[in-house]
Amino acid sequence: MGIRADFTAATRRIIAERAGYQCSVLKCGLLTIGPGMRPRQTVRNGIAAHIYAASPNGPRGTGGLSDKERSEPENGIWCCAAHGTSIDSDDGRIFSAAQLKAWKRLHEARKAAEVNGGALNHVGLVDSISVNSAPAAALVGKTFNLGMRNIFSGPNASGKSVLTRLIASVSYPDHVAEMSRHRDVDMEVRWFDPITHDVTTKGRSGSVTHVLDGNPVPYVARPYKTILLHLRRGIQIDNIAALSQVFDLSASAMRSTLSLLPSESSLIKDVRIDGMRVDFTLDVDGRTWRYSEYGGLPSAYEGLIVTEIAGLHARHHARVEPTVLLLDEFLDNYVTSWQVEAIERLQGTAEHAQVAIVTHSPQLLIEASRDWSITMLEGGTANRRDSSLDYEVETRQHPEAASKETD
Repeated sequence: MGIRADFTAATRRIIAERAGYQCSVLKCGLLTIGPGMRPRQTVRNGIAAHIYAASPNGPRGTGGLSDKERSEPENGIWCCAAHGTSIDSDDGRIFSAAQLKAWKRLHEARKAAEVNGGALNHVGLVDSISVNSAPAAALVGKTFNLGMRNIFSGPNASGKSVLTRLIASVSYPDHVAEMSRHRDVDMEVRWFDPITHDVTTKGRSGSVTHVLDGNPVPYVARPYKTILLHLRRGIQIDNIAALSQVFDLSASAMRSTLSLLPSESSLIKDVRIDGMRVDFTLDVDGRTWRYSEYGGLPSAYEGLIVTEIAGLHARHHARVEPTVLLLDEFLDNYVTSWQVEAIERLQGTAEHAQVAIVTHSPQLLIEASRDWSITMLEGGTANRRDSSLDYEVETRQHPEAASKETD
């Protein structure tokens, strides 16, 4: 049984100094050191809180870390007294480990920018989206705050798909352009990179305008990266060109990403690339499966491959700029055990990237209740999937068409 992994005084000082003695919790930033009542007195009221628990059975568990690793500065986040206490309340359910790590990373990036006179990198996250007008009545007038791990659920036509595309539209305004042909779009997004940015986007009859940080701009240059996968889009996983299009990568970048999979994934054991063709070898519950142009896999296995690629791509991109992986009902074709396995894999593989999943699966909501922020959308219809409110922006391309384009 492990021992309690407390921080030493030297470790607490490192955690505090890297945070500039300010609370690292998003939107707090309270200074935790200053002058006391007497001329030579100082007051300190900050706390070096553990991200993964100090004790083996503590809040948020150990995350697979050893006693020594849990006592290192990387596992600590500097907080004001109030947030330092609330972090471990309710058995750690209020703040997930992924959320705390993201806040620590963002806050330290901001402090580094202040010390060095400019941002050394563009790490960050998408904070919120406010919808004033959109082709989904259930979204209008609402603000959605995003955590690191998010699940959106609700009845058909409640606006789940529209919401994912609105989140993606700062990077890909064609989503708003297409939606605005049916109904006006008016939305606001806030994100950090690590500097705070606010953009107002409006779509009218296919035309899109942006106001970024108070200034009109023709488009938002280098905002945050979005990776959008949805159930209704067929993906030809054995073709480099088709995968490159899905993940918005060049063919060479796609090949490089695929070549990393065997060393990064416990599911994919081998990837072989011959020109534009890709073969995958999988290990599923001790059984070897191979996917090639000559023989396929069950569709759920194909989905697992795409999910692994998406997680790795998001993980890499989040090291240089804010990244959001959006899975619109992409996991709903899996059996329940595979849905759970997929989100558990994404917890690790996506690392610092944000993840938002749209699902109808009740079991997935139960399994994700501890570590994921769950938003239940209201309104919509119980049975109709073709309602204009549950608007589908992207069209499905037949695999044969994709194949012809790359021949």
